[in-house]
Amino acid sequence: MVTQAGRDHFRRLFRQLDTDGDGTIAQVDLDQLVQGMVMRSGAAPGSEHWRRVTDLGNRLWDELRDHTDADKDGTVSAREFVTAYRRPEFLERTVIPFELAVLELADTDGDGRLSVGEWMRWQEAKGTPAAEALSEFGETDTDGDGYLSRDECAQHIRTQYTS
Repeated sequence: MVTQAGRDHFRRLFRQLDTDGDGTIAQVDLDQLVQGMVMRSGAAPGSEHWRRVTDLGNRLWDELRDHTDADKDGTVSAREFVTAYRRPEFLERTVIPFELAVLELADTDGDGRLSVGEWMRWQEAKGTPAAEALSEFGETDTDGDGYLSRDECAQHIRTQYTS
C-alpha cells in the first residue's frame, strides 16, 4: 500500500518529468530535464559526467517506454509511470543508477560524497525550498557525519520509491 507521502512523491516527480505539462511523459520531456540538470551542474557537453547522465537518462526513457507504455502511444501516463517506478527491478537497475549519477553532478569537490553546502546548492538549482532540502539532507545522512555517501543516497532513493 502506498502512503500519502509516497503518493505526494510520485506526483511531484511526475510533474518534474512532465516538462511541458501535458499530463504525459515523452522522450522530449526527459531529454529536456536531463540536459537542464547537466547544464545547471556546469558539466561540459561531451564530458564524462554529461555522457553518463545523458546515457542513463536515455536508458530510463527506454525502460519506461518499453515496459510500461501499455497503450504504445509513445508517452507514459501518470498511471504507467507509477507502475514502472513501483517495480523493484526498474528501481534497482534504472532509477537508482540514474539518480546517483545526477547527484554526482553536485559533488563539486569530487570527494565522492555530498556536503550540506553541495546538497543545498543542487537543491536550490532544482527549485527545492531550502527547508525541504535541509530536512531531506538530515533524513538521508543516516550516520550523522554531515556528508551524504553514495550508499546513504541509494538507500534514501529506495525508501522514497517504496514507501
